[in-house]
Amino acid sequence: MAALVAGPRRRTAIAAAATRLSPRLRIRVAPRAWTVAERTGRVTVCRTFGELLDVLARSGVPRTVAEPDLLGAAAATALNS
Repeated sequence: MAALVAGPRRRTAIAAAATRLSPRLRIRVAPRAWTVAERTGRVTVCRTFGELLDVLARSGVPRTVAEPDLLGAAAATALNS
């Protein structure tokens, strides 16, 4: 799984796709992580893809929806490289 989401381009594509899935959240790429900012000001650092999926699930996006969409965004980036 790590190989599918590794690298700055894939992580950026995943962040953009996650933000589209849950517009109430602002997902950004950080070194070896993603940061998820909520409108309340709360920021969560997600060091793994699973942690990012957990945060999205808490905001109402089921893992079964988020995972294939985010992995698809990462794969599309890899194909365009």
